[in-house]
Amino acid sequence: MERKVITITNEKGGVGKTTTTIEMSAALIKKGYRVLAIDMDPQCNLSFATRADKYTNMPDVANFILGET
Repeated sequence: MERKVITITNEKGGVGKTTTTIEMSAALIKKGYRVLAIDMDPQCNLSFATRADKYTNMPDVANFILGET
């Protein structure tokens, strides 16, 4: 099965990256695709918006990058 990677990035804040990610993910899920959204934002806006922050005892991307996980 072919896998595709879609990246949404921009150095400037306030340009709609989180909103675009949420809406695009929802649309792809609705079409039957499996979606993994990785929140690399230090403010964790995607995690908060998708309620993924409720898993507070789990390691996050920072733990992985720093070699703690």
